Amino acid sequence: MRNNVAVGFAPWIVFWVISAPSTWKWASLAALIVALGIALPGFVPDRAGRRAGISALDGASLAFFAVVSVLALVLQRNTLAVLELYAQTLSMALLAVVAIVGAVVGRPFTAFYARQGVPEQYWGTPEFLRVNRVISLVWGAAFVVIAVAGFVAVRYAVALDLLQWVVPVVALVAAARFTQAYTADDRTDRTGPTPERAA
Repeated sequence: MRNNVAVGFAPWIVFWVISAPSTWKWASLAALIVALGIALPGFVPDRAGRRAGISALDGASLAFFAVVSVLALVLQRNTLAVLELYAQTLSMALLAVVAIVGAVVGRPFTAFYARQGVPEQYWGTPEFLRVNRVISLVWGAAFVVIAVAGFVAVRYAVALDLLQWVVPVVALVAAARFTQAYTADDRTDRTGPTPERAA
């Protein structure tokens, strides 16, 4: 279950779907519960006594939704107004930082998921790091686009449906499709062309 980056986005999807001015607190709590459910298996040792740990994305999800849930519980409604308005921008900005900074410092967040489907002999290779850096940067760019779109929508109250729904969906689908195509090309480079590709 945890070998797919889409699973790591589950708490954020829950938050976006449920989140509204009247349900914001419950959206953050629901997202926190989902994030905990995804992260906890990483702390349970397997039969060899090893723990898989959690990805940078899981860690960011836990931190963000824990903080937001606490704020939602302790702050007054009017104090939360700004935070609610810019929830999309703040959440996407955090994910952009995780993706871009991780890629820059040589710890791309996608590497955690890639290791689940790539033989261990490739984990420490420059090619493995390069591929995951590129993919993480693409996801980071998608998050930046969504963050900026959310800010513009709230700040200038224009094209709300386009900027808050269409742009995020298009950006995420584009990043996901790039990931699928790029990793497929990389597997072909390592193993040689399949009969279909060689034909």
